[in-house]
Amino acid sequence: MKIKISIIVPVYKVEKYIDRCIKSILEQTYSEFELILVDDGSPDNSGKICDEYAKKDNRIKVIHKKNGGLGDARNAGINIATGDYLGFIDSDDYIENDMYEKLLEACVNNNVDIAMCGRYDIQDDNITKRFAFKGDYKIWDNREAIKRLLTWDNMDSSACDKLFKKNLFDDIRFPKGKLNEDIFIMTEIIDNANKVVHIGESKYYYYHRPNSITTNDFYEGNMDAVYAANKVLEYVESRYPYYKKDAEFFYNTTVMYTFNRINSYKLKRENQRCFKILKDIILKNKSEIIFERRIKLKDKLVTASRIIGVIYIMKSIKNFLKNINIKKSKNLQGLS
Repeated sequence: MKIKISIIVPVYKVEKYIDRCIKSILEQTYSEFELILVDDGSPDNSGKICDEYAKKDNRIKVIHKKNGGLGDARNAGINIATGDYLGFIDSDDYIENDMYEKLLEACVNNNVDIAMCGRYDIQDDNITKRFAFKGDYKIWDNREAIKRLLTWDNMDSSACDKLFKKNLFDDIRFPKGKLNEDIFIMTEIIDNANKVVHIGESKYYYYHRPNSITTNDFYEGNMDAVYAANKVLEYVESRYPYYKKDAEFFYNTTVMYTFNRINSYKLKRENQRCFKILKDIILKNKSEIIFERRIKLKDKLVTASRIIGVIYIMKSIKNFLKNINIKKSKNLQGLS
């Protein structure tokens, strides 16, 4: 009996992109899979498009549910999955036709619980190759893989460019209602695996949609990445204290990236609290950040200039108001 893969695709407001995604899956050279399309309460025609595909291919299952977010939709797919392995694809992305054949082959031939590939990031017609290399497979035990995840060394926390043994999710689910849901669980998933294999080639196309949550202006939900990175830091400190510096690097760079996404010149009221929280974390950890060689000087300078700029503006406003009060006081004294 052939090994079966369950491919889970959360679907929400993607009627312009879902065809491309589904077609890239149905054209896989490895055909022993089930495709679980989870309509997460999408208000457009995405759910109907999924139903039409299900009528034509009996490998497709469609779930229609109330909107609960990406993590909740993935969990709904996991709950009904019957495969030996799990794969996750975002519905506005697509994959090369041999991605799952290559990943499964790497898992089976090397007795590995997780296989991953490089990916292409597509934004404004620019394509960037990420986490790819030439040469043979790279195989890491779980501890080495965690270190690489923490330092972005040929991998990150994304679930989409990976294939997982299904039993890794027996006791773990994605958090509901969170952005950056992968970060919350990926360290623990890898820790429960025996090994991770990287096939070197890029097979996944990650599309940055112009109006998606991840590419839109900053809003408070983007803080989830910081909360997730803090959870990772705590997990690593308890399980692998010798990777504490790497976990701090992961946490501080996540904080800096999130901080730099906020446009201080268009600082909305709901973002002011986030801005202050992030600024305070950076100032608290400034020594670690300054002396961390793995953080680029350019990123340090951008972050520093924004903090100094905000402090300067606040001091200027304070001095301006102080001068006004002094003038008012003098005027009142002159009248008396």
